[in-house]
Amino acid sequence: MPATRLTKGLRFRIALVMTVMLAALLGVLNFYPAQAVRRLIINSKEADLLERARTLATELEGFATLNQENINVSMQVLDLGEDQRILVTDNFGSVIYDNAKASTLAGRYTLLPEIVSALSGNDVFHCRYGEEAFVSSAAVPVMNGRATLGSVYIYDYDTAQADFLRSTQRNIFQISMLLAVIGFVILVAFMVYFGKRTTMLIDGIRDMSAGNYDSRIQISGQDELAEVAYEFNLLADRLQKTEEVRREFVSNASHELKTPLASIKLLSDSILQTEGISKESVAEFLQDINEEIDRLTRITERLLQLTKLDHVPPSAAEDCDLNTLVEKIGELLRENAFQAQVTLEDQVPQGLKVHFDKDGLYQVVFNLMENAIKYNRPGGKVTIQAQKQENGELVHLQIQDTGIGMAPEELPHIFERFYRVDKARSRERGGTGLGLAIVSDWLQVLGGKIQVESVLGQGTTFTVTLPAARPPEEDSL
Repeated sequence: MPATRLTKGLRFRIALVMTVMLAALLGVLNFYPAQAVRRLIINSKEADLLERARTLATELEGFATLNQENINVSMQVLDLGEDQRILVTDNFGSVIYDNAKASTLAGRYTLLPEIVSALSGNDVFHCRYGEEAFVSSAAVPVMNGRATLGSVYIYDYDTAQADFLRSTQRNIFQISMLLAVIGFVILVAFMVYFGKRTTMLIDGIRDMSAGNYDSRIQISGQDELAEVAYEFNLLADRLQKTEEVRREFVSNASHELKTPLASIKLLSDSILQTEGISKESVAEFLQDINEEIDRLTRITERLLQLTKLDHVPPSAAEDCDLNTLVEKIGELLRENAFQAQVTLEDQVPQGLKVHFDKDGLYQVVFNLMENAIKYNRPGGKVTIQAQKQENGELVHLQIQDTGIGMAPEELPHIFERFYRVDKARSRERGGTGLGLAIVSDWLQVLGGKIQVESVLGQGTTFTVTLPAARPPEEDSL
């Protein structure tokens, strides 16, 4: 799927979610504040009307009976004003007083629900909000002891508070729209910003999947996408390094395999194309072909050993008798040493054990001893020594030769695969350039270490550090 299509789809989903959230926020901003203001006005109306009604009812409770005269006196004393309609009824609901100048209800019976409830001894308030005004009413009983003399009813029609509420709602809506516009602008900016960064990330991943390990993602900042880009770049660095090592390894392996194959091809063509070739010449050519096949076999075996190192389990370590192992390898290499006129001197103490992978330890010691013989001088010597450290946790194994040695600038490279100090001489002696690489890899995988000291023309000493085997009493704890 193209990156732009994927990014657009992701941005669309995020924009949809953000739009829904913004719409919900606008609804909340418009509904709850308006409802709060409306409730505040109604509560204020309730407190005001009930207080006025109770004040008048308290004033009228001092009279034995209710009539037009004493109600007028009380209204003048209290100065309740004429902005609200006030009714006073007797205990049967007949209106005794009505401050309305037109359409007066005086002398009539009224059965308004609020008055009926007040005559039953209850304080009553009711309010509703229309499009133009708050319509409110309150009623309280007029008591004389436990007897109900009548009721006071107040009716209020307030357009000013309704205008205020509508104005408040309008202001809240305008503020909400302003916030919506600001939020939308921020959302668009975020989507553009997020889309660019996501596109950069996807393009980098696509380049990597296409094999372009030089690709890097340049995303600044401290957010999650920047962290993903940083981790991606680290992964790209590791993959690039691995790819370079792989290419170099394939190139070197191909070159090493090509040389003996080319020699075999040349020798076999010489036999086939030479007329009347003697048996002695054929035998000589076949001997050379056999040597090249042996060399090809050694290279293949070493490559397989390097492959095996990627699958060595950590639990493969066991207690190994170092002296027994060195003696066994010495017997195998005795003929090589004899032909090279090199003396093997085994100084490893009896019973010295290390805790290591047995096959790995064999490869390490065999390769080091073989190299010490191969690159020695006629009449030279190879000395194998081993001793425990003072703390008893490590064992140092030294393999020292009196051979050709190496220059200081060669030492950092000798553990690289296919590296040879003297390429021509190494080929003559059957070297593959993999022996020390195998030694280094085995030790690195299984927790050992190796150091090398060499003087050109005098010899080389390899020191291998291995974990010592634990005494039996420690194993039983």
